[in-house]
Amino acid sequence: MHQLPLPLSYDPSMEIDDFLVTASNQEAVGWISRWPNWHAHGLVLTGLSGSGKTHAMALWLSRSGGRKLDRAELVSTSASELCAAGAVFAYDDVDNLAQDTKAEEALFHLYNRVKELGGHLVLTLSKSVTQAGFALPDLRSRLLTLPVAHLDAPDDTLLEGLIVKQFRDRQITLDVGVVSYLAARASRDAASLRALVDRLDQVSLAQGRRITVALARSILESPNV
Repeated sequence: MHQLPLPLSYDPSMEIDDFLVTASNQEAVGWISRWPNWHAHGLVLTGLSGSGKTHAMALWLSRSGGRKLDRAELVSTSASELCAAGAVFAYDDVDNLAQDTKAEEALFHLYNRVKELGGHLVLTLSKSVTQAGFALPDLRSRLLTLPVAHLDAPDDTLLEGLIVKQFRDRQITLDVGVVSYLAARASRDAASLRALVDRLDQVSLAQGRRITVALARSILESPNV
């Protein structure tokens, strides 16, 4: 008899020890480790969904004591008010603000205020600044002055590390053989990898089975099982 797994949430660990450094992300890690000794007052982290931008940003926030902003706070609060208690901020997926006039103007003013106060601003984008589609020329020109650290799709070492980490976040330990099997066959897109891990976890719970190579094979060959 199969069980219906409860939709329990889990909290992905975002500690520095959980961030595996490989060739695909070492540029971003280098910038984070050098903060606050930057020659610029900000940093742009670019990479596809699942490349580790958000994790890298979270590591920087932990190191810097900065604050992550969302759109509602950005557009409803003046730059001076935001910076009243400090001028260290991060904004995730800032390319989602493109073509939003109010949001773009708010980011422009925040950028200027952070620079004026000698603070720092870290932004993540899926595309480059020039490809993001910002409508405000002054904002685009300001962002283009920031250094860029690109995160590539996971390499072999990082892919295995991501598999181990995502299961560990769920308090699941995999045999080495299962990790190797998945790493050799899973998508290089870490977002797709997360979906695969979720599926394996759900099926394992529903069927009351350990996650083995056989179970992994059945999911990879028949995703709807």
